[in-house]
Amino acid sequence: MQEREIEIDVTSTEKTTLILAEPNKRAEHIVLLCHGFMSDNASTTNLELSRRLVDVGIATCRFDFDGHGAQPRPLQEMLMSRCVQQVEAILDWLIAEHYAQIGLLGSSYGGLIAIHGAARRKAVKVLALKCPVSNYPPLWRDRLGESGMRFWKENNLLTFAGLDGRARLEYGFYEDLLQFDSYKEAAAIDVPTLIVHGDADTDVPFAQSEKLFEELQCEKNFETIVGADHAFSKDEDFERMLGLIFDWFVGRMGKS
Repeated sequence: MQEREIEIDVTSTEKTTLILAEPNKRAEHIVLLCHGFMSDNASTTNLELSRRLVDVGIATCRFDFDGHGAQPRPLQEMLMSRCVQQVEAILDWLIAEHYAQIGLLGSSYGGLIAIHGAARRKAVKVLALKCPVSNYPPLWRDRLGESGMRFWKENNLLTFAGLDGRARLEYGFYEDLLQFDSYKEAAAIDVPTLIVHGDADTDVPFAQSEKLFEELQCEKNFETIVGADHAFSKDEDFERMLGLIFDWFVGRMGKS
């Protein structure tokens, strides 16, 4: 497997860095991997899936969302609208690179962004969603409660424990989320779509994926991993999740 970094334009003033993992020869197919909130491009799912896909001749593309990993913008300025714009720009770049097929994987928050990417860019031919968020505002309201939401709005800044210490988000992040209707977008997706979700997930409600599945009007499959949490922390759950996603892409994209 070969890896190389490429910097592309997202807007006239902003760039993002892509990490392409490729077989030894030019691949005809590629999968764009979207990580979750407070994760990064080098998540265990992304790295392991990259290795397996490249082994069968399918390239992968990883990146960091705004405010994550190597992206220079601080997390507190993160907006869903910019993340969607980022994915659209990457998909446009992949289209310009003339890949025969483009697949898209979204994990958790990345699943939320992937829903919109697949609906807006018809070049996406296969979609897989791992415990996807499909309606984010109520998750924040449930976690913070009425008083917490009021504090966030009045102070414009929410401080919480992150992976590397204290993390912050401006209230504009929540307001921006309210502009999106992911269930409506899902109804516009017309490519084979897989949802994998553990029924013991306490971070993203299993019921959100059930509703999302109902809204999809395409070829679709919903795989429930009984007893699995959000991180698929048991080895057997993680392997089951990864195997389902791998088989979904390989079965519908084929080998290059």
